[in-house]
Amino acid sequence: MQPPTSPRDCDSPSAKNRKRVAEPLSPPAPANDNETPRILRRHQHRHRNVAAAIWGPDIASPRTPAATSPALKQPFNIYKALLRHPNLFFQFALRLPYPAIIDLYAIDKEFHYRLNKYSVSLIHDYARYHAPLAGYIFSWILYPNLCISDPMLRPMDGREWLARDVPGFRWIGMVLWRERVVKSILTRLAIEGHRVPEGTIGALMKFWCLMEMNTTALRQAFLQDGDIWTNADIINLQLFLVKLDMRFANPILGNGICELSHMLLTQKSLSTLWKILCGKLEFDYDETTEMVVRTYLTEDLDIDDQPWLDDEVDTGVPEEEWGILCREGWQMNGRRMEPAVDMVISEGIRRGLNVHQHYLDFVLYGYVDPCTGRNLPAPRHLRRNNGVVMPREGWPGKLLSDRMVEKLDDEFGVRRLRNEDEMDTSS
Repeated sequence: MQPPTSPRDCDSPSAKNRKRVAEPLSPPAPANDNETPRILRRHQHRHRNVAAAIWGPDIASPRTPAATSPALKQPFNIYKALLRHPNLFFQFALRLPYPAIIDLYAIDKEFHYRLNKYSVSLIHDYARYHAPLAGYIFSWILYPNLCISDPMLRPMDGREWLARDVPGFRWIGMVLWRERVVKSILTRLAIEGHRVPEGTIGALMKFWCLMEMNTTALRQAFLQDGDIWTNADIINLQLFLVKLDMRFANPILGNGICELSHMLLTQKSLSTLWKILCGKLEFDYDETTEMVVRTYLTEDLDIDDQPWLDDEVDTGVPEEEWGILCREGWQMNGRRMEPAVDMVISEGIRRGLNVHQHYLDFVLYGYVDPCTGRNLPAPRHLRRNNGVVMPREGWPGKLLSDRMVEKLDDEFGVRRLRNEDEMDTSS
């Protein structure tokens, strides 16, 4: 039997065993070609916002039709009011602590959207507000690995298919951390009496950038730029080096010898120095030996007197890591690279600053007032309040101390007893 020629023949008596269809299989052609097709939309179920009672209602969408029935008046929410204010939002975001702004960015979609919309300006303003000097020295351009693509997909250099790179929260965290470390290092030195000029903060931050560079050519180009490294920066950094040597060579509070400061300033960052000054890292003989072997080349070490420094088993350092911090690119086969401290000293000699003539002034700086000749008060660290206070007056001078001792001797009769005990040798 032949099949039906059209779907309409399915209803014919000859097709008794076939299933009937309710409508033709092929849709009929539209009567008018200009008619637009009717799109059927499926209603999507949306869960009720359970946080609306606490955080306030969501932002009304322009596509949502206005409700016919009057909505209940929501209570005033100061957080939502700050977010939706055109001016207060920026001031509110700038004054948030770093952990708080990270948390709000992660959990609040409205805060997330508004911060993304003004991400570039907010990130820069946040860095200038909390760490102005570190945000300027540790520019985000120097750290492309801490950048992200623009959240709003703004193009780069007119190329619409490529989003530009902007600083992210990781760069903010790095800037805040480094400013805290640098200030903590100088504060620890000041508490123990080793004070430095105010400009040393910027010089030490620039030196941190120098420590991160792993080629000699890049370090020399960075140091020889007079707009970046001024003469005052080079002098202040060498003054800091003298104070650090005095700190480590102190017979009571010191942790070692002067060479320890040179080794710590040859590392990749200042974090190790900060941990040692704060007491977070204690150096024993084995750890110091490992750092010495990794920092200096074998030809710079005294192998004759310390032969164990040339033994991989005794030091515990693989041979491919010997002196790796003094090699180009921090690689085993790299060429020799001078330490960053030595390059700063050499740059001062190249500029003819004659810094060696001021070494005695570096030692006396922060102890004696050059105008009055009196001892300057040393800051003290209060453990109970975890703060630093500055006494009104420093230790008295030698002349005043002798007068006070003589006055006390006369008051308690110590001088008279001393004269009676002395032997008469006049005859």
